Amino acid sequence: MTVRELVAALMRRWYVVVFALVIAVAGIYFLQRGQGVYSTETVVSFLLPNQTALSPGNGLDDANLIAFAGLVARKVNNGETPAIYSIYDAPLYGAGVRQGVVVSIPNAGNQFATSYQRAEVVLQIVGPSERWVALAQTELLSQVVQITNAQQASVAWENARIHASPEPATKKISRVTPSRSAEVSASIALVIAALLVGGWAAVIVDRMKRGRKITANEGPER
Repeated sequence: MTVRELVAALMRRWYVVVFALVIAVAGIYFLQRGQGVYSTETVVSFLLPNQTALSPGNGLDDANLIAFAGLVARKVNNGETPAIYSIYDAPLYGAGVRQGVVVSIPNAGNQFATSYQRAEVVLQIVGPSERWVALAQTELLSQVVQITNAQQASVAWENARIHASPEPATKKISRVTPSRSAEVSASIALVIAALLVGGWAAVIVDRMKRGRKITANEGPER
């Protein structure tokens, strides 16, 4: 088929190409509407009795509290060893996860050696909606508090217990969406694909209709 014949077929069956483009536009709309996830990395600090996160000597760097935080993290994680969290790691959604929870403990070390220097547990949550993430966050924080208290049931005086304190700034839930350039690139790719498929379909339809027309004109043999 020559270029001239191709253009002629596309002009005759333009509606096939338009139909393909309409489907592409609908796909772009639903793709952009469904893009994005909600995420939070909530940090829970374990502090000595009657201390706050801003208090000097609050116990955040105490070896015993660091070990206690690790124990709580394991129990929240259903007995499994918690993940190791590093500020240099990709966020959970960056790893392609769109719905899930990871209980981790901060690691100040490197790829060769771990170093736990703070009595903290990090709750990484990613989900399709803000409500889903908020419910998961509330449930996990509740588990952390319950387990913390259960591990100190033998300590009768409540003011003498280690307490779990979620850092307020880290409880924020954020919506993460692709960059504008990524959205534009994806839209252009869909349009190009629609043009290619629509053009191919238009040629096929044109050949079928022209073949039927020729057969009808020839009529039955006598």
